[in-house]
Amino acid sequence: MADVAEARSVNVQAAADTSCDSEVTDDESSVSQIKIHEEEQTSSTLGAAFNIFCTVVGTGVLQQPYGAAQTGWVGAGMLAFMGVVACYTAVILVRCFDLVKRVQIRKEGEQTRPPGNCIEGEASTSCSDDGNAGKTAMISRPAWTYGDIGEAAFGPRGRWFIESQQHLTLVMVATIYNLLGGLNLINILPDSWEWLTEEVAIAIMSVVLWFHVFLKSMGEVAIVSAVNTIVTLLLVVVVIVEALKHPPAEPATTVAVRWDAMRLGAGFSTFTFAYGVHPVIPSVYATMRKPHEYEPMIKATFFTVLSVTLPMLAVGYAIYGEAVQSPIYNTPPLNNCTLLKVIIVLITAHVVGAYAIVLNPTERAFEEALGIDRHRRTELPRRMALRTMFVLFTYGVAVLLRNNFPPLLDLVSAITSAPTMFICPCVFYMRLAYKAGKPLAKREIVWIGFIIALASLGSIFGVVGAVKEIAASF
Repeated sequence: MADVAEARSVNVQAAADTSCDSEVTDDESSVSQIKIHEEEQTSSTLGAAFNIFCTVVGTGVLQQPYGAAQTGWVGAGMLAFMGVVACYTAVILVRCFDLVKRVQIRKEGEQTRPPGNCIEGEASTSCSDDGNAGKTAMISRPAWTYGDIGEAAFGPRGRWFIESQQHLTLVMVATIYNLLGGLNLINILPDSWEWLTEEVAIAIMSVVLWFHVFLKSMGEVAIVSAVNTIVTLLLVVVVIVEALKHPPAEPATTVAVRWDAMRLGAGFSTFTFAYGVHPVIPSVYATMRKPHEYEPMIKATFFTVLSVTLPMLAVGYAIYGEAVQSPIYNTPPLNNCTLLKVIIVLITAHVVGAYAIVLNPTERAFEEALGIDRHRRTELPRRMALRTMFVLFTYGVAVLLRNNFPPLLDLVSAITSAPTMFICPCVFYMRLAYKAGKPLAKREIVWIGFIIALASLGSIFGVVGAVKEIAASF
């Protein structure tokens, strides 16, 4: 989840940069963007797979055993099934680009058709005599981003929904980083420091994070994500080895399935972390030299992700059962492992760098809306003031929810990841297929309807369960 947000932050910033040249005509803009796109197709298929893997495999993998504690052993099956569904939606999301082209070609044909020469069964507004119908329903420039797909399917509202989801995710993930960094300080620093309460630790982390206000832009997401992936994989190996070496004194309590809708919803939200790469898939696809190899690449990548997350879930839940914590290294038998503490230090250092990357697009969007860049004399103090407000916001929410780290993660995932990962790709795909004159087969429509219904229920129960758990702590 967190690494997805880092990559998503660059995706949001890139989309904003390509939409600000309002004085350029549509034709000139389209030609320019096509040339830029061709120049950026420099990634090999293996490189694209690595980018997606780095985006997915983040600190969220350490949450998976806790997800199994919410659902029981059925969570392993849920994790695998959600991988299949997520892979399917990743495939159809990219297929939307071809559908957008077909819709644009069809729309151009309708606009050049002689007045009154309507195709039988076509809506009258699509071939009206004034020649203007439908012009605003379709973007004329090429589609390269998730927001472009949303706009192609539902106009400006579709783009607004996707981009607002992205900004919401970025701010909330920054809040999670602030909270996680503070909690990690308590694990790292000596227990004899009695003054180091959770509130103080989060405040110290906020002061460290505040220095990002001097950084106007951050673009090193690829390096940061790659480093974090290596650290996370090391942590996975160390956690599994140390868990096998340090079982609890009492046998773990596990169940096959928990028949509790709220806890199953919480598990759904947790397992969503393992595959939530969809907002950055368009950017990765756009850089591929061999885009026809995308589908086998994405299938192999999701299988690799499952091969990393499933062992963590199985070992963590089998050994610690209901007592497993989130993240798993907070489980008591693992608290005193020296090697784990070293890796937690590395994760905390990553949090400091990633915080600036995650928040930067949203901060830049506010700065542009407020015209801060247009006042050179006061640009720095005004930018510092605005970004300080973001730090204060993440600090306030982190302190308020300091005892609710797992439900906070579930809440963010259910509100933001489930729609962009499951629901939106399906809805956009059906809508664009219809607009392109290529309706889907009934069997696929039923499958898509099942995905939308399942994701909606999981998201609703995940949100309600997380809110109830948070409310119960006050």
